[in-house]
Amino acid sequence: MGRISSKLFSNNFLPFRDRDGHLVGRVIEIEHTKYKFQRHIGSGGFGAVYAAEGPNGVVAVKVIDLNRIPDSHDVFVNSYLTEVRHLNRLRKKSRHIIHIYGFDFDADTGRAYIVMELGGDNLTKFIARMHAAHHNPGQHGSYIDPVIRQNIWRQLVSIVQTLTSNDIVHMDLKPDNLILFGDTLKIIDLGISKKPEMIGQPGVGTPLFSAPEIMNPVDYRGQPYGPKADVWSLGAILYYMTYGEPPNYISGAANPPYHQKPSRDPNLVDVLRRTLVEDPHARIDIFSLLRHPYTTRHL
Repeated sequence: MGRISSKLFSNNFLPFRDRDGHLVGRVIEIEHTKYKFQRHIGSGGFGAVYAAEGPNGVVAVKVIDLNRIPDSHDVFVNSYLTEVRHLNRLRKKSRHIIHIYGFDFDADTGRAYIVMELGGDNLTKFIARMHAAHHNPGQHGSYIDPVIRQNIWRQLVSIVQTLTSNDIVHMDLKPDNLILFGDTLKIIDLGISKKPEMIGQPGVGTPLFSAPEIMNPVDYRGQPYGPKADVWSLGAILYYMTYGEPPNYISGAANPPYHQKPSRDPNLVDVLRRTLVEDPHARIDIFSLLRHPYTTRHL
């Protein structure tokens, strides 16, 4: 993996301008391997993702803009190094973890690069495509096909089981950082993952998909985030697959949107009622979800 240069923490970073695909067509050396950037896939808070041609085929390259981080560059660099270590370690334990090929820094530009396997649609795009293909307005609570939804659900539960069993709380689990590789769902981003005993920072999650205690830490008196934060995210993604939008942070969050009727699947409804609970102590845990009838049932 790339080594951290002292130059990385200087105040002389060059402007980062590739959020709109500025690097397309460039050849960049990452860990002594040259990659030609072919197309811009998407952008996030601190950078962008590209498809790039390397010596062994096309890969995805996550470009992280350290110039956009206002303070403590070293903290964020260590966070990304931790992400790579976690992903490489967990990949040996689960088929649902992205494969990382390399990690490097460019101290002159303040950019960090993560090279990983290239998949297909993220879960957001996949769900939208499945909804367009299988939309049935007469079936309550079936935004996408129930068999597809349950297959995705089982894989999501497996992902969170792996994280929890390895003392990792993701805190920002959402459809955008889950990618389809054929029929297999893989998680690609652990950039803000922390150990369960650590206290997170305000605003590090995604509204409605991240748990209430992540998005509103003041309301929870600075309590450490636990693995049940990711259980909320599981429920929020299932809710999204069922009703076409994420739940709200309200009492009765599991209830359907006002213009829709509840799903006709009582096991699915029970999962939503047990996961979308504001109080994390009253929320179901991941190991109970593994045994829940909705997870174990075969359609």
